[in-house]
Amino acid sequence: MKKDLNEEHKEEFQLERVAFFSDAVFAIAITLLNIEIRVPEIHAHKITDKEILNEFVKLIPKFIGFIVSFMVIALYWLSHHRIFRYVTSVNQKLIWSNLLFLLPIIVMPFSTAFLSEYYSSSVKFPLIIYTLTICLSGFFNFRIWKIIGNKKNNLSSNLDKVIVNYNCTRALTVPILFIMTLLLSFLTNWAFILPILILFVPKIITRYYTKKYPEIMEKYNK
Repeated sequence: MKKDLNEEHKEEFQLERVAFFSDAVFAIAITLLNIEIRVPEIHAHKITDKEILNEFVKLIPKFIGFIVSFMVIALYWLSHHRIFRYVTSVNQKLIWSNLLFLLPIIVMPFSTAFLSEYYSSSVKFPLIIYTLTICLSGFFNFRIWKIIGNKKNNLSSNLDKVIVNYNCTRALTVPILFIMTLLLSFLTNWAFILPILILFVPKIITRYYTKKYPEIMEKYNK
């Protein structure tokens, strides 16, 4: 009995370590996003509102990049938070998948700054790097849900298959949107508008699952 209690405390401690470490990485990533937006230096004898406005306009791409990346990181953090509502123990497969999931998250401030600084209608490489970062995040988030949703792994409790499918669908939403953005960017300069759908598509998915599985989703959203 004492041994069982010790094992239980050990698993709980390991689980908390993974969760706290992950939260710290998310917090650092969001902080680093903001650091990239610097107050412009205006070298003029007399500073005017027009000069300040001109410099501020130059920062708009960085603000757009910050907002989009903030929303992406926030969505993945929420998904990660939901994961640990169900996880009861961890194994090496889950730990490594979690670390690989966090890798593109912590790289996102760099890929965001790179995209904001150099992207144009004639330069696509920054968007390719950013899209790759997003795709890796989505893939490993998807993989984590698959790992804990597999009953053979015995890592979760009270996790319905519907919830696994719901979160797997959401995990792939953002990567698909950015792959579409990348492909459309070769055809039109207006492709950058597509990521705005991040604000709406997850809600549409939630509405669909809520309508189809009302009892399961009601319990999940509590």
